[in-house]
Amino acid sequence: MSFDPTYPHHLAPLPPQVLVSNMDFGDLLLKARVELAELKGASGQIPNPLLLIAPIVIRESVASSNIENINTTLADVLQWQLFPESEQRQPDKEVLRYREAVNWGFNNCGKYSLSSRLITGIQSRLMPDGNGQYRREQNQIANLASRESLYTPPIASDIPALIGNWENYVNATDGTVDPLIRTAIAHYQFEAIHPFRDGNGRTGRILMVLQLIQSGLLQFPVLYVSGYINQNRSEYYRRLLAVTTDGKWHEFIAYMLTGFYEKAKETREDLTKITRLLVEVKEQVKSENKKIYSADLVEALFTYPVITPTKLASQLNKHYTTTSKYLVQLKEMGILREAVVGKYHLFANHKLLKILSK
Repeated sequence: MSFDPTYPHHLAPLPPQVLVSNMDFGDLLLKARVELAELKGASGQIPNPLLLIAPIVIRESVASSNIENINTTLADVLQWQLFPESEQRQPDKEVLRYREAVNWGFNNCGKYSLSSRLITGIQSRLMPDGNGQYRREQNQIANLASRESLYTPPIASDIPALIGNWENYVNATDGTVDPLIRTAIAHYQFEAIHPFRDGNGRTGRILMVLQLIQSGLLQFPVLYVSGYINQNRSEYYRRLLAVTTDGKWHEFIAYMLTGFYEKAKETREDLTKITRLLVEVKEQVKSENKKIYSADLVEALFTYPVITPTKLASQLNKHYTTTSKYLVQLKEMGILREAVVGKYHLFANHKLLKILSK
């Protein structure tokens, strides 16, 4: 039966009916694997990797949310995360939930593997109102402007079997296809199942990075893959749909391999710049103001690129007035820039923000 976007799609189980081989992607697959290995090595050599990963996960969260037209900026999220939730803007709340979902998924993927429990756990943190439940009704993807139907996912009663098949596929260790290719295929399948009422794209992009970690291709969730999709959004949706309508798996896989390659290279370069900046700031504080220097102080400026005296006080277990003086002195040294937002006094690690926001 030909594809009808208004009718629930009869999604074939994995593996794809079209033969997909590692040899089909030659140099592209090799380049992506080399860059991911370099990224994994770079992140593993950082003395405190979670310190530098924190702002990179926020950057991924912003980009992934932007794909779903949840629009904010990295600087805004880093700022608003310091304020009580009741004062946060809705787009920033959404991005911070994405970060929570990434961190929860990373901390639990070893415990649950890539499973329904992991999927629903991620979803419940992204979309608290949905309680991590698979949809029980039909949904549809439509053009926001014209309301034209673009794709109708499988019926709700098919979801358990399709997710079970997805679990078997992503956790297979038979080595028939490269883990990068398997990740791209699994990403299409999850988006085609569209198992939730909302948040399917964001959940799927988190699962994609966690699959790379489970496969041993990454150590931490640092790959900025949503940045690539955001930069090539129309092509991403066009290639997803082409798999559905015409079985064009190879074109979609090549698109994703290009994204893995480009963003692994970019993220590795950014990690190198951030690590270099961390060393420079430590040396500057030691030489210009040894009395206030501590590794914990400098590292807090990288974990929280935008920070308040209160936040720094909680990080260092010091009094608010002491950390206020620290931040003013760091501003006078040119390390931080100062701003006042309402009742909040903010200090920004502007050189780090420049690296993250390029």
